[in-house]
Amino acid sequence: TLFRSWLMRLSFLAFGSNLFAARIWTVFAGALLAVYTAKIARRYRGSGYLAGFLVVGAAGVAIDARRAMFDLPVAALCTIAIHHGLVWHAHGRLRAAIWAAVALAAAVMTKGPVALWFYAAALLAALGTRRAAAAGPWWHWLLGAGTFLLLALPWPVWVQFAHPEFWQVMRTQAAHREFGLPPLHRAPQLLAALLGLMVPWSVAVAAGAIAAARTPSQPRAPHRWLLLWVALGLAPFVFMKAFERYLLALVCPMAILAAHWLDGCSVRWQRWHAATATALLALPVALFSLFALWFGTAYAAPLLALAGLWMTWRIARRPRPDVARTAAMAAILVNVLLGAIYPSLGINRLPDDLPADLPDTPAETFARAQPGMLSIAIGRSVQQMDGRAEGLGERLAAFHGYLFALDEDRERIEGAAREAGITIEPIGSFHSFYSRKAWLKFFRRGIGKDAWLDALRSRSLEPLQPRFVYYRLP
Repeated sequence: TLFRSWLMRLSFLAFGSNLFAARIWTVFAGALLAVYTAKIARRYRGSGYLAGFLVVGAAGVAIDARRAMFDLPVAALCTIAIHHGLVWHAHGRLRAAIWAAVALAAAVMTKGPVALWFYAAALLAALGTRRAAAAGPWWHWLLGAGTFLLLALPWPVWVQFAHPEFWQVMRTQAAHREFGLPPLHRAPQLLAALLGLMVPWSVAVAAGAIAAARTPSQPRAPHRWLLLWVALGLAPFVFMKAFERYLLALVCPMAILAAHWLDGCSVRWQRWHAATATALLALPVALFSLFALWFGTAYAAPLLALAGLWMTWRIARRPRPDVARTAAMAAILVNVLLGAIYPSLGINRLPDDLPADLPDTPAETFARAQPGMLSIAIGRSVQQMDGRAEGLGERLAAFHGYLFALDEDRERIEGAAREAGITIEPIGSFHSFYSRKAWLKFFRRGIGKDAWLDALRSRSLEPLQPRFVYYRLP
Protein backbone atom coordinates (compact mmCIF):
# COMPACT_ATOMS: atom_id res chain seq x y z
CA THR A 1 0.00 0.00 0.00
CA LEU A 2 3.05 2.29 -0.03
CA PHE A 3 2.54 3.82 -3.48
CA ARG A 4 -1.17 4.59 -3.01
CA SER A 5 -0.71 5.84 0.57
CA TRP A 6 1.99 8.33 -0.45
CA LEU A 7 -0.14 9.60 -3.33
CA MET A 8 -3.03 10.19 -0.91
CA ARG A 9 -0.72 11.89 1.57
CA LEU A 10 0.55 14.14 -1.22
CA SER A 11 -2.98 15.14 -2.23
CA PHE A 12 -3.99 15.84 1.41
CA LEU A 13 -0.90 18.02 1.87
CA ALA A 14 -1.62 19.86 -1.38
CA PHE A 15 -5.40 20.26 -1.14
CA GLY A 16 -6.22 19.80 2.54
CA SER A 17 -8.56 17.31 4.22
CA ASN A 18 -11.51 17.05 1.85
CA LEU A 19 -13.25 14.65 -0.51
CA PHE A 20 -11.47 15.98 -3.58
CA ALA A 21 -8.08 15.15 -2.06
CA ALA A 22 -9.28 11.69 -0.98
CA ARG A 23 -10.84 10.71 -4.30
CA ILE A 24 -8.73 12.41 -6.95
CA TRP A 25 -6.35 9.45 -7.37
CA THR A 26 -9.14 6.88 -7.82
CA VAL A 27 -10.86 9.17 -10.33
CA PHE A 28 -7.53 9.51 -12.16
CA ALA A 29 -7.09 5.71 -12.02
CA GLY A 30 -10.52 5.20 -13.59
CA ALA A 31 -9.59 7.57 -16.42
CA LEU A 32 -6.26 5.78 -16.98
CA LEU A 33 -8.02 2.41 -17.03
CA ALA A 34 -10.36 3.68 -19.77
CA VAL A 35 -7.51 5.22 -21.81
CA TYR A 36 -5.30 2.13 -21.73
CA THR A 37 -8.21 -0.21 -22.39
CA ALA A 38 -8.89 1.88 -25.50
CA LYS A 39 -5.22 1.64 -26.49
CA ILE A 40 -5.25 -2.16 -26.19
CA ALA A 41 -8.53 -2.40 -28.14
CA ARG A 42 -7.10 -0.29 -30.97
CA ARG A 43 -4.11 -2.61 -31.29
CA TYR A 44 -6.52 -5.28 -32.55
CA ARG A 45 -8.58 -3.08 -34.86
CA GLY A 46 -11.31 -2.69 -32.31
CA SER A 47 -13.09 0.53 -31.50
CA GLY A 48 -10.93 2.16 -28.89
CA TYR A 49 -13.55 4.84 -28.26
CA LEU A 50 -16.25 2.25 -27.66
CA ALA A 51 -14.07 0.16 -25.30
CA GLY A 52 -13.05 3.29 -23.38
CA PHE A 53 -16.65 4.47 -23.03
CA LEU A 54 -17.68 1.01 -21.81
CA VAL A 55 -15.07 1.30 -19.03
CA VAL A 56 -16.09 4.83 -18.03
CA GLY A 57 -19.75 3.80 -17.97
CA ALA A 58 -19.21 0.52 -16.09
CA ALA A 59 -20.92 0.59 -12.70
CA GLY A 60 -17.94 -0.96 -10.91
CA VAL A 61 -15.55 1.70 -12.19
CA ALA A 62 -17.94 4.60 -11.57
CA ILE A 63 -18.70 3.45 -8.02
CA ASP A 64 -15.10 2.73 -7.02
CA ALA A 65 -13.90 6.02 -8.48
CA ARG A 66 -15.78 7.64 -5.56
CA ARG A 67 -13.98 5.55 -2.94
CA ALA A 68 -10.45 6.06 -1.66
CA MET A 69 -9.52 2.39 -2.02
CA PHE A 70 -6.76 0.43 -3.74
CA ASP A 71 -8.59 -1.78 -6.25
CA LEU A 72 -9.15 0.71 -9.07
CA PRO A 73 -5.54 2.01 -9.02
CA VAL A 74 -4.32 -1.61 -9.16
CA ALA A 75 -6.61 -2.25 -12.15
CA ALA A 76 -5.27 0.82 -13.96
CA LEU A 77 -1.61 0.07 -13.23
CA CYS A 78 -1.92 -3.60 -14.29
CA THR A 79 -3.63 -2.54 -17.52
CA ILE A 80 -0.83 -0.03 -18.20
CA ALA A 81 1.75 -2.78 -17.60
CA ILE A 82 -0.08 -5.14 -19.96
CA HIS A 83 -0.31 -2.46 -22.65
CA HIS A 84 3.43 -1.79 -22.52
CA GLY A 85 4.08 -5.54 -22.52
CA LEU A 86 2.08 -5.79 -25.76
CA VAL A 87 4.05 -2.91 -27.25
CA TRP A 88 7.30 -4.68 -26.38
CA HIS A 89 6.03 -7.94 -27.85
CA ALA A 90 5.02 -6.24 -31.11
CA HIS A 91 7.92 -3.80 -31.59
CA GLY A 92 10.73 -5.00 -29.31
CA ARG A 93 11.27 -1.64 -27.65
CA LEU A 94 13.34 -1.75 -24.47
CA ARG A 95 11.58 1.38 -23.29
CA ALA A 96 8.25 -0.48 -23.34
CA ALA A 97 9.67 -3.36 -21.25
CA ILE A 98 10.96 -0.89 -18.65
CA TRP A 99 7.64 0.98 -18.49
CA ALA A 100 5.80 -2.33 -18.06
CA ALA A 101 8.11 -3.16 -15.12
CA VAL A 102 7.60 0.29 -13.56
CA ALA A 103 3.80 0.09 -13.83
CA LEU A 104 3.76 -3.45 -12.42
CA ALA A 105 6.02 -2.42 -9.51
CA ALA A 106 3.65 0.47 -8.74
CA ALA A 107 0.71 -1.95 -8.82
CA VAL A 108 2.45 -4.35 -6.40
CA MET A 109 3.34 -1.46 -4.10
CA THR A 110 -0.33 -0.43 -4.17
CA LYS A 111 -1.91 -3.75 -3.18
CA GLY A 112 0.72 -6.43 -2.90
CA PRO A 113 1.26 -9.65 -4.86
CA VAL A 114 -2.31 -9.89 -6.20
CA ALA A 115 -1.25 -7.41 -8.88
CA LEU A 116 1.26 -9.96 -10.18
CA TRP A 117 -1.53 -12.44 -10.76
CA PHE A 118 -3.59 -10.04 -12.86
CA TYR A 119 -0.55 -9.39 -15.05
CA ALA A 120 0.30 -13.10 -15.15
CA ALA A 121 -3.27 -13.96 -16.20
CA ALA A 122 -2.92 -11.86 -19.36
CA LEU A 123 0.57 -13.25 -20.02
CA LEU A 124 -0.40 -16.91 -19.52
CA ALA A 125 -3.52 -16.44 -21.65
CA ALA A 126 -1.37 -14.99 -24.44
CA LEU A 127 1.10 -17.88 -24.23
CA GLY A 128 -1.79 -20.34 -24.47
CA THR A 129 -3.63 -18.75 -27.38
CA ARG A 130 -1.47 -16.42 -29.45
CA ARG A 131 1.92 -18.17 -29.93
CA ALA A 132 3.48 -15.32 -31.92
CA ALA A 133 7.21 -14.73 -31.48
CA ALA A 134 8.18 -11.61 -29.56
CA ALA A 135 9.96 -8.84 -31.45
CA GLY A 136 12.20 -8.02 -28.47
CA PRO A 137 15.24 -10.02 -27.30
CA TRP A 138 15.15 -12.14 -24.16
CA TRP A 139 17.54 -9.91 -22.22
CA HIS A 140 14.93 -7.14 -22.20
CA TRP A 141 13.04 -9.41 -19.80
CA LEU A 142 16.04 -9.51 -17.50
CA LEU A 143 16.31 -5.71 -17.45
CA GLY A 144 12.56 -5.45 -16.86
CA ALA A 145 12.68 -7.98 -14.01
CA GLY A 146 15.64 -6.14 -12.47
CA THR A 147 13.78 -2.82 -12.67
CA PHE A 148 10.72 -4.39 -11.07
CA LEU A 149 12.70 -5.88 -8.17
CA LEU A 150 14.67 -2.67 -7.66
CA LEU A 151 11.44 -0.70 -7.24
CA ALA A 152 9.12 -3.17 -5.55
CA LEU A 153 11.38 -5.20 -3.24
CA PRO A 154 13.10 -2.67 -0.90
CA TRP A 155 9.96 -1.55 0.90
CA PRO A 156 8.63 -4.99 2.06
CA VAL A 157 12.19 -5.99 3.03
CA TRP A 158 12.57 -2.80 5.10
CA VAL A 159 9.15 -3.30 6.71
CA GLN A 160 10.04 -6.85 7.68
CA PHE A 161 13.23 -5.71 9.40
CA ALA A 162 11.63 -2.66 11.03
CA HIS A 163 8.40 -4.43 12.00
CA PRO A 164 8.90 -8.19 12.58
CA GLU A 165 5.14 -8.64 13.01
CA PHE A 166 4.65 -7.74 9.31
CA TRP A 167 4.33 -11.33 8.07
CA GLN A 168 2.03 -12.18 10.97
CA VAL A 169 -0.27 -9.40 9.79
CA MET A 170 -0.05 -10.81 6.26
CA ARG A 171 -0.92 -14.29 7.54
CA THR A 172 -3.89 -12.86 9.42
CA GLN A 173 -5.08 -11.14 6.26
CA ALA A 174 -4.70 -14.41 4.35
CA ALA A 175 -6.74 -16.23 7.00
CA HIS A 176 -9.54 -13.71 6.55
CA ARG A 177 -9.70 -14.63 2.86
CA GLU A 178 -10.77 -18.19 3.86
CA PHE A 179 -8.74 -20.09 1.27
CA GLY A 180 -10.01 -23.58 0.53
CA LEU A 181 -12.35 -25.65 -1.60
CA PRO A 182 -15.31 -23.42 -2.44
CA PRO A 183 -18.99 -24.19 -1.80
CA LEU A 184 -20.97 -24.96 -4.94
CA HIS A 185 -22.66 -21.58 -5.00
CA ARG A 186 -19.46 -19.49 -4.91
CA ALA A 187 -18.50 -19.78 -8.60
CA PRO A 188 -21.91 -18.60 -9.93
CA GLN A 189 -21.96 -15.78 -7.37
CA LEU A 190 -18.47 -14.68 -8.38
CA LEU A 191 -19.37 -14.76 -12.07
CA ALA A 192 -22.46 -12.67 -11.36
CA ALA A 193 -20.34 -10.20 -9.38
CA LEU A 194 -17.86 -10.01 -12.27
CA LEU A 195 -20.62 -9.22 -14.77
CA GLY A 196 -22.10 -6.79 -12.27
CA LEU A 197 -18.99 -4.65 -12.57
CA MET A 198 -19.90 -4.03 -16.23
CA VAL A 199 -23.55 -3.01 -15.71
CA PRO A 200 -25.27 -1.74 -17.86
CA TRP A 201 -23.21 -3.60 -20.51
CA SER A 202 -23.15 -6.97 -18.73
CA VAL A 203 -25.33 -8.66 -21.36
CA ALA A 204 -22.99 -7.47 -24.14
CA VAL A 205 -20.00 -8.83 -22.19
CA ALA A 206 -21.72 -12.22 -21.82
CA ALA A 207 -22.58 -12.26 -25.53
CA GLY A 208 -19.00 -11.32 -26.42
CA ALA A 209 -17.67 -14.12 -24.20
CA ILE A 210 -19.95 -16.70 -25.83
CA ALA A 211 -18.91 -15.51 -29.29
CA ALA A 212 -15.24 -15.62 -28.27
CA ALA A 213 -15.56 -19.23 -27.16
CA ARG A 214 -16.79 -20.08 -30.69
CA THR A 215 -14.20 -18.00 -32.57
CA PRO A 216 -10.74 -19.38 -33.49
CA SER A 217 -7.92 -17.21 -32.12
CA GLN A 218 -6.27 -15.08 -34.80
CA PRO A 219 -3.48 -12.45 -34.58
CA ARG A 220 -5.87 -9.56 -35.29
CA ALA A 221 -8.91 -11.05 -33.53
CA PRO A 222 -7.79 -11.89 -29.99
CA HIS A 223 -11.14 -13.15 -28.70
CA ARG A 224 -9.85 -16.39 -27.16
CA TRP A 225 -6.98 -14.52 -25.50
CA LEU A 226 -9.37 -12.05 -23.88
CA LEU A 227 -11.70 -14.80 -22.73
CA LEU A 228 -8.87 -16.88 -21.25
CA TRP A 229 -7.43 -13.73 -19.63
CA VAL A 230 -10.74 -13.22 -17.80
CA ALA A 231 -11.03 -16.89 -16.85
CA LEU A 232 -7.49 -17.15 -15.47
CA GLY A 233 -7.79 -13.83 -13.64
CA LEU A 234 -11.03 -14.98 -12.02
CA ALA A 235 -9.94 -18.53 -11.14
CA PRO A 236 -8.08 -17.93 -7.80
CA PHE A 237 -10.99 -15.95 -6.37
CA VAL A 238 -13.23 -19.00 -6.56
CA PHE A 239 -11.09 -20.50 -3.78
CA MET A 240 -11.17 -17.50 -1.46
CA LYS A 241 -13.55 -15.00 0.06
CA ALA A 242 -13.42 -11.86 -2.07
CA PHE A 243 -15.28 -8.65 -2.74
CA GLU A 244 -16.36 -7.94 -6.31
CA ARG A 245 -14.17 -4.83 -6.43
CA TYR A 246 -11.10 -7.12 -6.31
CA LEU A 247 -11.95 -8.05 -9.91
CA LEU A 248 -11.77 -4.53 -11.37
CA ALA A 249 -8.52 -5.45 -13.13
CA LEU A 250 -10.63 -7.70 -15.41
CA VAL A 251 -12.77 -4.79 -16.63
CA CYS A 252 -10.25 -4.18 -19.45
CA PRO A 253 -10.62 -7.57 -21.22
CA MET A 254 -14.38 -7.61 -20.59
CA ALA A 255 -14.81 -4.16 -22.15
CA ILE A 256 -12.75 -5.15 -25.21
CA LEU A 257 -14.73 -8.39 -25.59
CA ALA A 258 -17.99 -6.43 -25.50
CA ALA A 259 -16.64 -3.76 -27.88
CA HIS A 260 -15.52 -6.38 -30.44
CA TRP A 261 -18.91 -8.09 -30.22
CA LEU A 262 -20.87 -4.84 -30.60
CA ASP A 263 -18.68 -3.76 -33.53
CA GLY A 264 -19.17 -7.01 -35.42
CA CYS A 265 -22.74 -8.09 -34.68
CA SER A 266 -25.75 -7.33 -36.87
CA VAL A 267 -27.68 -4.06 -36.71
CA ARG A 268 -30.58 -5.87 -35.04
CA TRP A 269 -28.31 -7.13 -32.25
CA GLN A 270 -26.63 -3.72 -31.90
CA ARG A 271 -30.03 -2.11 -31.40
CA TRP A 272 -31.04 -4.81 -28.93
CA HIS A 273 -27.87 -4.49 -26.82
CA ALA A 274 -27.99 -0.68 -26.87
CA ALA A 275 -31.64 -0.71 -25.79
CA THR A 276 -30.98 -3.32 -23.10
CA ALA A 277 -28.11 -1.29 -21.64
CA THR A 278 -30.25 1.86 -21.66
CA ALA A 279 -33.12 0.03 -19.96
CA LEU A 280 -30.80 -1.33 -17.24
CA LEU A 281 -29.48 2.18 -16.67
CA ALA A 282 -32.94 3.75 -16.71
CA LEU A 283 -34.05 2.20 -13.42
CA PRO A 284 -31.39 3.72 -11.09
CA VAL A 285 -31.18 7.01 -13.03
CA ALA A 286 -34.95 7.56 -13.05
CA LEU A 287 -35.42 6.33 -9.47
CA PHE A 288 -32.72 8.52 -7.92
CA SER A 289 -33.59 11.50 -10.12
CA LEU A 290 -37.26 11.38 -9.07
CA PHE A 291 -36.20 10.80 -5.44
CA ALA A 292 -33.97 13.88 -5.50
CA LEU A 293 -36.62 16.00 -7.21
CA TRP A 294 -39.39 14.93 -4.81
CA PHE A 295 -37.35 15.63 -1.68
CA GLY A 296 -35.77 18.75 -3.13
CA THR A 297 -32.14 17.70 -2.68
CA ALA A 298 -31.25 18.67 -6.28
CA TYR A 299 -32.99 19.92 -9.41
CA ALA A 300 -30.55 20.66 -12.24
CA ALA A 301 -28.71 17.31 -12.21
CA PRO A 302 -31.86 15.11 -12.04
CA LEU A 303 -33.55 17.05 -14.85
CA LEU A 304 -30.37 16.81 -16.93
CA ALA A 305 -30.19 13.06 -16.24
CA LEU A 306 -33.83 12.45 -17.21
CA ALA A 307 -33.38 14.43 -20.43
CA GLY A 308 -30.16 12.52 -21.16
CA LEU A 309 -31.93 9.23 -20.53
CA TRP A 310 -34.60 10.08 -23.10
CA MET A 311 -31.91 11.07 -25.64
CA THR A 312 -29.96 7.86 -24.99
CA TRP A 313 -33.09 5.77 -25.58
CA ARG A 314 -33.74 7.58 -28.86
CA ILE A 315 -30.14 6.97 -30.02
CA ALA A 316 -30.30 3.30 -28.99
CA ARG A 317 -33.56 2.69 -30.89
CA ARG A 318 -32.55 4.24 -34.20
CA PRO A 319 -32.82 1.99 -37.28
CA ARG A 320 -29.01 2.04 -37.41
CA PRO A 321 -27.98 2.70 -33.81
CA ASP A 322 -24.68 4.40 -32.98
CA VAL A 323 -23.41 2.07 -30.26
CA ALA A 324 -20.39 4.23 -29.43
CA ARG A 325 -22.60 7.28 -28.93
CA THR A 326 -24.99 5.22 -26.83
CA ALA A 327 -22.07 4.07 -24.68
CA ALA A 328 -20.82 7.67 -24.36
CA MET A 329 -24.27 8.88 -23.27
CA ALA A 330 -24.58 5.98 -20.82
CA ALA A 331 -21.17 6.85 -19.36
CA ILE A 332 -22.27 10.47 -18.89
CA LEU A 333 -25.51 9.33 -17.20
CA VAL A 334 -23.72 6.96 -14.81
CA ASN A 335 -21.32 9.68 -13.76
CA VAL A 336 -24.06 12.32 -13.38
CA LEU A 337 -25.93 9.82 -11.20
CA LEU A 338 -22.97 8.99 -8.98
CA GLY A 339 -21.19 12.33 -9.16
CA ALA A 340 -24.10 14.74 -8.69
CA ILE A 341 -27.49 13.17 -7.91
CA TYR A 342 -26.38 10.57 -5.35
CA PRO A 343 -24.17 13.00 -3.38
CA SER A 344 -27.07 15.47 -3.21
CA LEU A 345 -28.90 13.04 -0.92
CA GLY A 346 -26.42 13.90 1.83
CA ILE A 347 -24.91 10.47 2.48
CA ASN A 348 -22.65 10.83 5.57
CA ARG A 349 -23.37 14.55 5.78
CA LEU A 350 -22.43 16.09 9.12
CA PRO A 351 -24.18 19.06 10.77
CA ASP A 352 -22.53 22.47 10.92
CA ASP A 353 -22.93 22.82 14.70
CA LEU A 354 -20.53 20.10 15.91
CA PRO A 355 -18.44 21.17 18.95
CA ALA A 356 -15.81 23.77 18.14
CA ASP A 357 -13.10 21.86 20.03
CA LEU A 358 -13.73 18.58 18.17
CA PRO A 359 -10.66 18.91 15.85
CA ASP A 360 -8.38 19.24 18.91
CA THR A 361 -10.04 16.57 21.10
CA PRO A 362 -9.81 12.75 20.90
CA ALA A 363 -12.76 11.29 19.00
CA GLU A 364 -13.97 7.75 18.33
CA THR A 365 -16.94 6.06 16.71
CA PHE A 366 -18.77 3.20 18.39
CA ALA A 367 -18.85 -0.32 16.91
CA ARG A 368 -18.71 0.87 13.29
CA ALA A 369 -16.84 3.45 11.22
CA GLN A 370 -19.79 5.84 11.20
CA PRO A 371 -20.36 8.71 10.73
CA GLY A 372 -18.01 8.09 7.83
CA MET A 373 -17.10 11.72 7.11
CA LEU A 374 -15.86 12.45 10.62
CA SER A 375 -12.18 11.88 9.78
CA ILE A 376 -12.41 14.23 6.79
CA ALA A 377 -14.26 16.86 8.87
CA ILE A 378 -11.66 17.02 11.63
CA GLY A 379 -8.60 16.36 9.48
CA ARG A 380 -7.28 13.23 11.18
CA SER A 381 -8.05 9.53 11.44
CA VAL A 382 -10.86 8.64 13.84
CA GLN A 383 -10.53 5.30 15.60
CA GLN A 384 -13.36 2.85 16.22
CA MET A 385 -14.25 1.72 19.76
CA ASP A 386 -14.86 -2.00 20.17
CA GLY A 387 -18.62 -2.47 20.58
CA ARG A 388 -18.55 -5.87 22.31
CA ALA A 389 -20.33 -6.01 25.65
CA GLU A 390 -17.36 -7.62 27.39
CA GLY A 391 -15.20 -4.90 28.91
CA LEU A 392 -17.25 -2.07 27.40
CA GLY A 393 -17.50 -0.20 30.70
CA GLU A 394 -13.71 -0.26 31.12
CA ARG A 395 -13.19 1.01 27.58
CA LEU A 396 -15.62 3.85 28.18
CA ALA A 397 -13.92 4.73 31.48
CA ALA A 398 -10.50 4.82 29.81
CA PHE A 399 -11.61 7.05 26.95
CA HIS A 400 -11.62 10.84 27.26
CA GLY A 401 -13.12 12.70 24.33
CA TYR A 402 -16.06 12.63 21.93
CA LEU A 403 -17.82 9.33 21.19
CA PHE A 404 -20.18 9.11 18.18
CA ALA A 405 -22.75 6.32 17.98
CA LEU A 406 -25.99 5.36 16.30
CA ASP A 407 -29.08 5.97 18.39
CA GLU A 408 -29.81 2.22 18.31
CA ASP A 409 -26.61 1.68 20.38
CA ARG A 410 -27.47 4.37 22.94
CA GLU A 411 -29.06 2.06 25.52
CA ARG A 412 -26.12 -0.35 25.36
CA ILE A 413 -23.56 2.43 25.81
CA GLU A 414 -25.37 4.15 28.66
CA GLY A 415 -26.10 0.82 30.41
CA ALA A 416 -22.42 -0.15 30.31
CA ALA A 417 -21.48 3.32 31.58
CA ARG A 418 -23.87 3.02 34.55
CA GLU A 419 -22.43 -0.38 35.47
CA ALA A 420 -18.95 1.17 35.39
CA GLY A 421 -20.05 4.10 37.55
CA ILE A 422 -19.83 6.65 34.72
CA THR A 423 -22.53 9.26 34.22
CA ILE A 424 -22.86 10.18 30.55
CA GLU A 425 -25.57 11.77 28.44
CA PRO A 426 -25.62 12.70 24.76
CA ILE A 427 -24.65 16.31 24.24
CA GLY A 428 -25.97 16.40 20.70
CA SER A 429 -27.66 14.43 17.93
CA PHE A 430 -28.32 14.66 14.21
CA HIS A 431 -29.92 12.70 11.37
CA SER A 432 -27.82 11.54 8.43
CA PHE A 433 -27.82 8.76 5.87
CA TYR A 434 -24.87 6.39 5.82
CA SER A 435 -23.89 3.65 3.42
CA ARG A 436 -23.99 0.11 4.80
CA LYS A 437 -21.27 -1.43 2.55
CA ALA A 438 -23.52 -1.10 -0.51
CA TRP A 439 -24.35 2.25 -2.09
CA LEU A 440 -28.08 1.36 -2.31
CA LYS A 441 -28.33 0.71 1.45
CA PHE A 442 -28.14 4.20 2.87
CA PHE A 443 -31.45 4.54 4.74
CA ARG A 444 -32.26 3.62 8.34
CA ARG A 445 -31.99 -0.08 9.07
CA GLY A 446 -35.26 -1.94 9.63
CA ILE A 447 -37.73 0.74 8.48
CA GLY A 448 -40.97 -0.41 6.93
CA LYS A 449 -43.66 0.82 4.56
CA ASP A 450 -45.11 3.29 7.07
CA ALA A 451 -41.83 5.18 7.38
CA TRP A 452 -41.48 5.39 3.61
CA LEU A 453 -45.06 6.62 3.20
CA ASP A 454 -44.57 9.17 5.97
CA ALA A 455 -41.42 10.48 4.26
CA LEU A 456 -43.12 10.66 0.85
CA ARG A 457 -46.18 12.46 2.25
CA SER A 458 -44.16 14.99 4.22
CA ARG A 459 -41.41 15.26 1.57
CA SER A 460 -38.96 15.03 4.46
CA LEU A 461 -35.98 12.68 4.57
CA GLU A 462 -35.83 12.55 8.36
CA PRO A 463 -38.12 9.47 8.77
CA LEU A 464 -35.67 7.55 6.56
CA GLN A 465 -32.44 8.78 8.15
CA PRO A 466 -30.57 7.06 10.98
CA ARG A 467 -30.10 9.20 14.08
CA PHE A 468 -26.62 9.71 15.51
CA VAL A 469 -25.81 10.79 19.05
CA TYR A 470 -22.52 11.94 20.48
CA TYR A 471 -21.12 12.04 24.01
CA ARG A 472 -18.35 13.97 25.71
CA LEU A 473 -16.53 11.63 28.08
CA PRO A 474 -14.44 13.55 30.63
